[in-house]
Amino acid sequence: MNESLTITMLPANEGDCLLITYGADTNKKHILIDGGLASTYQKAIKPYLATHGIQELELLVVTHVDRDHIEGVLSLLKDDSLDIKVNNIWFNGWYHLIGTTPAPPAPVEPVTALDPDEPAPVFGAVMGEELSPLIQQKGWAWNQQFGGGAVELSAVPNNVINFGEVQLTLLSPSRKKLEEMIPVWGKECAEAGMIPGVPIIPTPMARVSLSEAEKMQINVDALAAEKTKGDHSKANGCSIAFMLEYQGKRFLLSGDAHVDLLEAELKRLGASKAKPLRVDLFKIPHHGSQNNLSKTLLELLDCKHYLISTNGNHFQHPDDAAIAKIVKFGTAESTLHFNYKTRFNRHWEKAEWQETYHYRIEFPAEGEDGYKSLSF
Repeated sequence: MNESLTITMLPANEGDCLLITYGADTNKKHILIDGGLASTYQKAIKPYLATHGIQELELLVVTHVDRDHIEGVLSLLKDDSLDIKVNNIWFNGWYHLIGTTPAPPAPVEPVTALDPDEPAPVFGAVMGEELSPLIQQKGWAWNQQFGGGAVELSAVPNNVINFGEVQLTLLSPSRKKLEEMIPVWGKECAEAGMIPGVPIIPTPMARVSLSEAEKMQINVDALAAEKTKGDHSKANGCSIAFMLEYQGKRFLLSGDAHVDLLEAELKRLGASKAKPLRVDLFKIPHHGSQNNLSKTLLELLDCKHYLISTNGNHFQHPDDAAIAKIVKFGTAESTLHFNYKTRFNRHWEKAEWQETYHYRIEFPAEGEDGYKSLSF
């Protein structure tokens, strides 16, 4: 009986949508992490589930409320034609931020639809508010392993949760990170007249975009040496991140989690530069943002496969400084896997750099933009 562990990045534009499949050929089980945009659901998730005969999810994880992670999940819950059973869902809503379990279901108010192909705003609390009653109406087991409370560190013994043969070790968020989100969410409530509220959509900061020729001449060592500024997004700080272990294989699935918390939790698990923790795969946080990756974090891991999910929309991820850190401080002879080939990442195919820094690059096969699968 063949048993395998597979991760598939689905086309989520600038967002995340990851499907984990594990188990024997005759009894495959599935975990879906995030849903990308509404277009991700219509163009990828729904047809992928149908094509592969997937009618049951062991676990659905909504890591946090940014639109490029949550909107496709909203589409899934609203699709009455979809015949799927979800055994467990992890998602932290407003009540989880303030340390209680959700209130009884309330009527779902219509929300103005966003163009599914428009660049995603940074924050989607209104979508979090919309998702909560939908989960309740479905009757799905919501944060059941945490007693209905928040998915957070220290909520269960040793932060370990077992789903049959799969073990998940929670790495984020902490109670502190969740509580830091409360005033942000509350401010939006007050300004929008909702309780708790519609988000303010910030205007993305202008970014300097190098030409193709300039990108080919960047100094990898200098970029790798740049100090991580840190991610100050309260929503990203609330990201659910965890280690998944199955049959001796280990995936680090980081959402958009903050680097300080990931470092602290890996060290708590015994990882160090002298004795890095072996992982088979590391899904790089926040689509390769330089603010969510550090030399320290990379040196805590012995990893041969790094995944970056983004097409570069909106914030032009991945940042060259982040990729430089991976190739400089990550594990030698490793492979970087992208689910899109774009002007923001294709220069890292440069043969001279691959030879010097001992790494490989893999992009999707022709005609399969957005899709990238790895099996172990």
